[in-house]
Amino acid sequence: MVAVKKLSNTSGIHENKFQEEVKCLIKAKHKNIVQFLGYCVDTQGKMEEYDGSLVMADERNMLLCFEYVCNGSLDKHITGVSNGLNWRQRYQIIRGICEGLLFLHEKRIIHLDLKPANILLDGHMVPKIADFGLSRCLGQVQTRAITQNICGTS
Repeated sequence: MVAVKKLSNTSGIHENKFQEEVKCLIKAKHKNIVQFLGYCVDTQGKMEEYDGSLVMADERNMLLCFEYVCNGSLDKHITGVSNGLNWRQRYQIIRGICEGLLFLHEKRIIHLDLKPANILLDGHMVPKIADFGLSRCLGQVQTRAITQNICGTS
């Protein structure tokens, strides 16, 4: 089974941003990071009405394919007092997230959107860091990234 993230009508998404996400995903191979399987970019012509006339417009679809992670996101498992996670499971989840983050930082990848909704849990409750849409890959001598447009998700 695979999970597909579809980015359509991406006129607002620059090609460079998509390429940067793919570059980070290719470098991020670790047991605590969702496995990236591949991508596809497809552009097709589509007739649309514009100023009362029909015109041919390009419609671009960008697809990212990942392993399917069956237990959903961490935020669904930590809301509420009696959600079924014991202390050993909680510790293993925290430890796995830390190991994944350490790996990313050693690969010079900054996630920039780490939150419970972006941590997925597999069938054995192993955490996997996901959603690299805001991530940055630093160069070999680069020690920081300066962002002009501050953005994030809630």
